[in-house]
Amino acid sequence: MSTPTVFLYNLDNPRGAKIRRLCLPLGLRTALVPRESYGLPLGELAAGKQPEAPYGGEGFDDEMMVLSDCPGRLLDLLLQSFRRNKVAPVHLKAVLTSTNREWDSVALHAELCREREAIRAGQAAAHPQKPL
Repeated sequence: MSTPTVFLYNLDNPRGAKIRRLCLPLGLRTALVPRESYGLPLGELAAGKQPEAPYGGEGFDDEMMVLSDCPGRLLDLLLQSFRRNKVAPVHLKAVLTSTNREWDSVALHAELCREREAIRAGQAAAHPQKPL
């Protein structure tokens, strides 16, 4: 099994540094994903491959986190650490799976945004606004 790794997008900043510090005591390796690697399939990114040519498409500016080779208990500990240290969650997060490992970062970002919007729409339908 490979080293559990957290891939961080758009977190090359002080907030990302806090998240990287949360990962250290848990034995989670972290990697900042540069925009040039957005076109690389996630499975290849996790394997440490570099893109043959830099990604030239539009990217995205949202923060995103992808966990690779991270057992469920370790994921739970990481999320607890976010709460315990009062670090706001990264809203777009995923675990590398056999389904998404062929996707590139942009495709995963689009899917996570669709899922987030579907959840918001479902919550809005379940809790409609009362008329004034």
